[in-house]
Amino acid sequence: MTVWLDPQPVQVPEALRRAVGGLPLVAETLARRGIVTAGAARAFLDPTAHELASPFDLPDMDRAVERLRQAIDRGETVSVWGDLDADGQTATALLVERLQALGTDVRYAVPARRQGRGLQPETLRRLAAEGARVVLTCDTGVTAHAAAELAAELGVDLVITDHHSPEERLPPALAVVNPWRLPPGHALGPLTGVGVAFALAHALDPGGADRSLDLVALGTVADVGSLTGDNRPLVQRGLEALRRTARPGLQALYRRAGVRPEGLTEEHVAFVLGPRLNALGRLADASAGLELLLTADPERAGLLAADMEALNARRQWLTRQVMEAALAQIRRSPGLARDHAAVVLSDPAWTPGVTGIVAGRLAERLGKPAVLISTPGSTPGDEPARGSGRSVPGIDLIAALRECAHLLDDYGGHPGAAGFSLAPENIPALRAALSEAVAARAAAAPEPVLRLDAIVELPELSLELVSEIGRLAPFGRGNPPLILGVRDRSCRCN
Repeated sequence: MTVWLDPQPVQVPEALRRAVGGLPLVAETLARRGIVTAGAARAFLDPTAHELASPFDLPDMDRAVERLRQAIDRGETVSVWGDLDADGQTATALLVERLQALGTDVRYAVPARRQGRGLQPETLRRLAAEGARVVLTCDTGVTAHAAAELAAELGVDLVITDHHSPEERLPPALAVVNPWRLPPGHALGPLTGVGVAFALAHALDPGGADRSLDLVALGTVADVGSLTGDNRPLVQRGLEALRRTARPGLQALYRRAGVRPEGLTEEHVAFVLGPRLNALGRLADASAGLELLLTADPERAGLLAADMEALNARRQWLTRQVMEAALAQIRRSPGLARDHAAVVLSDPAWTPGVTGIVAGRLAERLGKPAVLISTPGSTPGDEPARGSGRSVPGIDLIAALRECAHLLDDYGGHPGAAGFSLAPENIPALRAALSEAVAARAAAAPEPVLRLDAIVELPELSLELVSEIGRLAPFGRGNPPLILGVRDRSCRCN
């Protein structure tokens, strides 16, 4: 049961109040969220007042930059390998764009959905056969041990940029650039895949990287990156870049989706643009998303945006179908939800590309982690089943899956979202093991609370209040939107 808490009184330093100005609610909110100095408030509200951390703070960044500069100087081929989702597409597009601007012989690709995610040994072998001397990953690769070992055998230098949780042992690559390797609390720690790509681009070409900030905002918000540390000013500046983007692909996407660029906010990215890019990786070919982001041809951009709109409509329809089927399973067998700390459902008819979306909706509806598994094979020896899971606040899903690793072929993700594959016959054992792992974490998790940011009177609800709250945007993970309680003193209620 969620406990509602009234806002606690907060001491706002006078210097902070003067620096912020406007309605007191803004300064009070900043103080409650730990921003108590005038300098910190200015950096929070104005991205130009925020000094970004050095990209070379990221472990192995110096090695990655040195090798890429060698490749540029020598005219060697660099193959950029990305991920399927919006974060992976934008990260790939960003690095391709910046490497091309530096005169690099660059090739790029993302996997087809049927290939699975990540960098597989067969992919590495193909890239090497095509002439790659350097393989650069985007938003993937931190668990690609087999591919890294093969790269060393083939004489290919593998540079990994990723933001997913690593295992205890890193792949034996030339460089593994991953914010998980930073000390806790570092400003670069919250970076998503496109954020790490931007850091690499900034280290390579400080003067040119800012031209790709629209991609940073698009990928970070679509991937639900935490809007803390350097992510916040990057997204602030990137949203402004999205409002005036010259990319024909994004302009065509805006028209198809009915987005007015001058009024674009993080909500348009999260709920309109991001889902359309993600639909490509879920249901079709994510390389079309790369082409959309990189093309300079308005006519081609229009065709790609039209295809994307149709695919997004199909994604919405499939999501409704899978959601209805999942709820029907629970109605037929209530114990699947009632008797387990994590809900694990499976069906051979489910499209793997939408199971993660439905898992998220189920987790929110049921208040516990949910996993949906597509089982195309039903007997040993068939292709593996593929699952997607989403968690709830306080439960680290990837840590729970780690305890079930003996049942899985592979897995990866974040504390709140994960994907995996396994033999279909292991699903009952996974249901039991995952529920046990989640139950142990739930027992230690604090009781959920809903904290009001302020209590206001009805006459205070005004356009001025909306405008002032807007100064605290963009909102999202790490900077949640304000929750206001409204008191009407004119009401004579018993």
